Amino acid sequence: MSDEKTVENKLEDGIGRVQDGAENLFNKAADRTDGLACNKACAALDAVRDCVADQPVVAVSVAGLFGFILGALLARKS
Repeated sequence: MSDEKTVENKLEDGIGRVQDGAENLFNKAADRTDGLACNKACAALDAVRDCVADQPVVAVSVAGLFGFILGALLARKS
């Protein structure tokens, strides 16, 4: 009985170490890709934010037109 518990504990410890290692690997990969992708994406997001702040009426009009066209296309398919 104690041998089974010992083996079970060792397996749980091993699985925990594998999970921790995989999590660390995924976090490192995500950090590296976030840094690369954020440069262009953040610049584009900042540009859009600036345009919306400078011309809010145009931004709302474009968003409304886009929503109307998308709604018409979705209604047509149904």
